[in-house]
Amino acid sequence: MKNTSIFKPLDMAMLPIMEHTLIFENEFMLADNFGLPPEVQTASEFVATSYPFKVNFTLILLCTNGYMRVQANLKEHLLQANSALVILPNTIGLCLEVSENCQLALIAYSGSKYEKEINTAASLSVLKYLSKQPILHLSPEELAETLAIYNAMRRKVEQTDYKFTREALNGYMQVLFCNGYQWIMKYDKSNPETKTENRQEKIFNRFLDLVQTHYKEERSISFYADKMCLTPKYLSLVIHQVSGRFAGEWIKDYVILEAKALLKSKAYTVQQVSDLLNFSNASFFGKFFKAAVGCSPRKYIYQ
Repeated sequence: MKNTSIFKPLDMAMLPIMEHTLIFENEFMLADNFGLPPEVQTASEFVATSYPFKVNFTLILLCTNGYMRVQANLKEHLLQANSALVILPNTIGLCLEVSENCQLALIAYSGSKYEKEINTAASLSVLKYLSKQPILHLSPEELAETLAIYNAMRRKVEQTDYKFTREALNGYMQVLFCNGYQWIMKYDKSNPETKTENRQEKIFNRFLDLVQTHYKEERSISFYADKMCLTPKYLSLVIHQVSGRFAGEWIKDYVILEAKALLKSKAYTVQQVSDLLNFSNASFFGKFFKAAVGCSPRKYIYQ
């Protein structure tokens, strides 16, 4: 099975349709919960699902009030007022908590039609930065400009007789990308925390990078230790010292998050999920899943 996508681009089961949602050509979405009373739409219903999800499109969330705690590839982040969250494709995420007063605007798009490369070096540095730290802290002026661009895009999508909507959206996204590059480069240079990563933290981050790449094929600690030219015992010790969890737990969590997302998509049978995650058979996958989750894969699908 070559196609391992869980959701179609902009799957509405993941991004609920609501009063303030606009969709262009099923490839570009704008939505917000600004001005909506709680009984109409809460922020948690607006953005959250009750199970892990895998994003196969780019997702940008702008927060103007309240907060939201999220997990992206097993790392927890706090999105709060005057900040933006950028989720890249193929990220496994989970919404942990949303405050009742959380106010959000959402921009989502599939493919690369709306991505304009400024230059290769800058693009790669931004992708690397966002894969580690998807939260951008904005000044009031930066947030105001970003929301102005968001509202300008809404007006173009709402203008049904406008013949150049995609071109206009491309132009507005180009400005957002340029601003994002500027913010990231400025923050990366001025923040001393980005330059004080110790050896153990480097090992931990390298380990997570490798797990994110290989977790579907490899679940043994020795595989990752060999990749890093370390002994399995030393790697496990470092991971536990940095994170308070053992290396095997991190590997298992990646596999289980992927399994949950695949199962909840209802696009695959239990056997197919077992095959996609390279288990020797569905029975072994079922035991592995039940030990971690507390129920069988089949039961989890319909919970």
